Amino acid sequence: MSVAAATPFQKLTTYLRQLLPWVVLSIVLGSIAVLSVGENPFRVYALLVREGFLTQRGIMIAIQRGTPLVLTAAAATMAFKGGAINMGMAGQFMVGGSVASMAAASLSGLPGVLHLPLVLLCCALGGAAAGFLPAFFKRVSGINEVITGMIANLMMPHLLNIVTDVLRTLGLVRRGGRAIPVTVQFAHFADLTRGALGVGTKANTSIFLAVGVALFLAWWIRRSSLGFEIRMTKASFTFAEFAGIRASRAFYLGMMLSGAIAALAGATEVLGVWHGYRGGTLVVGEKGLVISLIGGQTFVGSAIVALLYGGLESGTLNVSWFTSIPRPLIDIIVLLMFVLSAVPAMRSFFTGSDPTESEHLGGRFVSRWR
Repeated sequence: MSVAAATPFQKLTTYLRQLLPWVVLSIVLGSIAVLSVGENPFRVYALLVREGFLTQRGIMIAIQRGTPLVLTAAAATMAFKGGAINMGMAGQFMVGGSVASMAAASLSGLPGVLHLPLVLLCCALGGAAAGFLPAFFKRVSGINEVITGMIANLMMPHLLNIVTDVLRTLGLVRRGGRAIPVTVQFAHFADLTRGALGVGTKANTSIFLAVGVALFLAWWIRRSSLGFEIRMTKASFTFAEFAGIRASRAFYLGMMLSGAIAALAGATEVLGVWHGYRGGTLVVGEKGLVISLIGGQTFVGSAIVALLYGGLESGTLNVSWFTSIPRPLIDIIVLLMFVLSAVPAMRSFFTGSDPTESEHLGGRFVSRWR
């Protein structure tokens, strides 16, 4: 059977067969580390699963930790779909949190039904502007967007200070306080259920926004004309131009949408987790990129992997309470599982060894220089 005729189920089973040896290897290496401190690996991994996925508190913490990861993974996937790598998500995440705080204060007084959507729209626009920067510098300089994205991360705090100072001087925005108006807060499940769910956690209803965005993008990228243009630009920039697609516009659109989604992740931290601006907490690594790779560079797969990783992070919080294993070692074991699980996807990404290489950015890059 040809690759093109393979069903989604067959593709999934093939991917899982590739993934299984690396998961087993991560468990073996983790078990050696656990044995080195005198603990039983079976007990440790059983605790990790139980505390992360089989208790109410563990599930709520998994939702809290997984919500921004669902959005950052969706942001990375959107960039991948357009043939780019968004390394500027940390800065875009920061923009989302800052804009959420300022817009919440500046638009206070609006009805609740309008306040939250307008704040989220402002965050998305700010993130899109932040995503435009690395895309623009790539197009005008020819420097890879990986480099321009990392440079943008370094520049973003300073640019944010300049922009906010100018807007405040012009009277267009008010200084956002640490407290966020109730009308733009994502409610904590503990408050909604009067303690029946989520006690001791900050899991909140922004999870519905994150999952909704991922599901909408999964539909949009396949069913809309703009989504088709973005995908064709990734497959072949030259062919897209020959077919009448404005490939440069599609590239910019993919990067700006990616930045907007990453900014929404920052907004969920401010509006959902903390209900206030905490600049020191608004940091995000590039986990979204790895999660997107593990999820097959698909929106639904990335969302599932993000929530699973959130569950593993949830489990690490309690394993150290039941065992003598230091918390840093538990974190290393989970990260080891996470990184090794990404090996099959990274291999096809960088070598183009996957037969369906038109769907993998690395394959396109490698084939170009062979």
